[in-house]
Amino acid sequence: MLDREIAEHRDEILERWINDIVEGYPKETANFLRSKKDRFANPVGAGLHEGLAEILDGVLNDVDSNELTQALDRVIRVRAVQEFSPSAAVGFVFDLKCLLREVAEEHGVEASLKNFDQKIERVGLCAFDVYMRCREEMWSIRAREIRNQSVGIMERVAQWRERREENSEKLPQS
Repeated sequence: MLDREIAEHRDEILERWINDIVEGYPKETANFLRSKKDRFANPVGAGLHEGLAEILDGVLNDVDSNELTQALDRVIRVRAVQEFSPSAAVGFVFDLKCLLREVAEEHGVEASLKNFDQKIERVGLCAFDVYMRCREEMWSIRAREIRNQSVGIMERVAQWRERREENSEKLPQS
């Protein structure tokens, strides 16, 4: 069965997928993401590795794409905050299609990957939903912060006016 044949190369696929994604970052960031896998020293790198492993396992084991939402969130949330374009933020999911083809060809797996294509496309659509939710949350937080700053400014202006009016009342009238 194709799924089992491809799954035999899971670790290789995962490592290559991670490397492909990390290459999209500036060199210094890419080196950091690769070098430290400790959750506390490098939470972004650890989340990337864990999330991608869970997504790949989900594709290989035919898990429903909606069940991969948390794993997608771990990878995409950082990319959404880093202001990746939507296509760059979720494109890594679709890159898995080419990678599976490469690995299948390199290892002589002779079968159609159409089944995997459909799984990956469903995960990709779910990834876009996750990206949009992350961006909406980010904009909501920004709007709330701007509103809080505006209220603070308005309160200070009101206090300034009150003091000015109090001071003008204390001045002798001519």
